Amino acid sequence: MRMTYPFLPAIARGLDVSFGSVAQLVALRSFAGFLSPLFSPLSERFGRRLILALAMVAFSIGSLIVFIWPTYWMLGVALVVTGVSKVVYDPAMQSYLGDVVPYEKRGKAIAVTEFSWAGALLVGAPLIGLVIARQGWHAPFFWLAVLGVASAVLLWLLLPPAQVHTTGAANLKAVLRVMRQHSVIWAVALYVLFAMIAQELLLIVYGDWMEQSFGLALTSLGLASGVIGGAEIFGELTAGWTVDRFGKRRVVITLGVVLAGVYFLLPFLSVSLAAALATLFIFFYLFEATFVGSMPLMTEVVPTARSVVLSVAFASAGLGRMIGALLGPVIWQEFGLRGNTLVGALMTLLAILVLARWVHEPQGELTPSRGPDEGAAAFSENPGMRRR
Repeated sequence: MRMTYPFLPAIARGLDVSFGSVAQLVALRSFAGFLSPLFSPLSERFGRRLILALAMVAFSIGSLIVFIWPTYWMLGVALVVTGVSKVVYDPAMQSYLGDVVPYEKRGKAIAVTEFSWAGALLVGAPLIGLVIARQGWHAPFFWLAVLGVASAVLLWLLLPPAQVHTTGAANLKAVLRVMRQHSVIWAVALYVLFAMIAQELLLIVYGDWMEQSFGLALTSLGLASGVIGGAEIFGELTAGWTVDRFGKRRVVITLGVVLAGVYFLLPFLSVSLAAALATLFIFFYLFEATFVGSMPLMTEVVPTARSVVLSVAFASAGLGRMIGALLGPVIWQEFGLRGNTLVGALMTLLAILVLARWVHEPQGELTPSRGPDEGAAAFSENPGMRRR
């Protein structure tokens, strides 16, 4: 998922197409995230562990497609398949954590799982840069397919089964019913939408920006991307340490406002390669701490319908990434990096405003220790909680 951003220019050169053409395929992949509510009932019906393993198998199949047929349209197919596997996997994974981890400890648990997302850049980007430089742009997809199968096997063998705590939203109609009952889900969707537009506006162009501004080769670009991965790990550590101690909403709102300021100042501070890397480090540190800090909050706004809330959130994330991937190259070509960061700063402020105004834990919050029937009864007996 993450290799496309720093290496988009190299992939475009390998396919002999423009940078914008490949960016459009990334937008198509992001649109796959919009389909998340269609898949959210799967983990409710068949169990979290099975769906997690099958999602990784689908990821491997998508990766093999582009390795076997390294063409423009097969890359598009592969990106869509891997994008769908992600929107199946992520809500199931975080719903699993919501099922087994108490709310007061959930910030730390989610932060730990997010280390893999940051590690994809910290460890993976330099390795992928080397593989592309030596074997071609499509070569990493073979190794990703192998690792995907290994992940599926490990998940199935090592992950303990867990009881699913749910209102029983096991089909799309039930998902829509839950969304009508709990307006807070729409606020979560808006928050994620604005946040992902903001991040994608920078992610989609930063590889091209680093190449053009500082002349980085593939291996150097991979190492530079590793800096971002390191920043995200520190951000996740910050989220895991702070949100359970000082309050999830308070930490997220504070860090989000600071993030918007850094976003706006980023092009003005990036006067050299070292300064650019330092500024990117700060930006991705703050973004990761802010967004990971908000995830435990999203798992608890409707505790009896976690997978619904999270699938809607990931659908909004997919839509936001698609919008950012389409707009980012256009703004980049017309106005340069300052245009991308200005719009990104505004989107970040909108996201924080929505969260501060409308996203709250329910009063008398439910915990994973309560059974699904008991939790559903609590909601049905408390109309104010449903409206919230």
